[in-house]
Amino acid sequence: MGATRPPTDVRIGDFILLDGTYQRVQDMRSAGGASVRILHFAGHAPLIMREARTTYRPLEFR
Repeated sequence: MGATRPPTDVRIGDFILLDGTYQRVQDMRSAGGASVRILHFAGHAPLIMREARTTYRPLEFR
């Protein structure tokens, strides 16, 4: 299920809709302060995330 998350709440493994396809966050870095993240994807250019976006998180089985 999707949720609107700020950059500080996004995790590696989350999915974000970019250019019509869902891309999995492979890596991330802080940029210019605690509330900005640079998200890295396989097969897509990095995204500078400055504000909340809808993200999808895989289910975690415990």
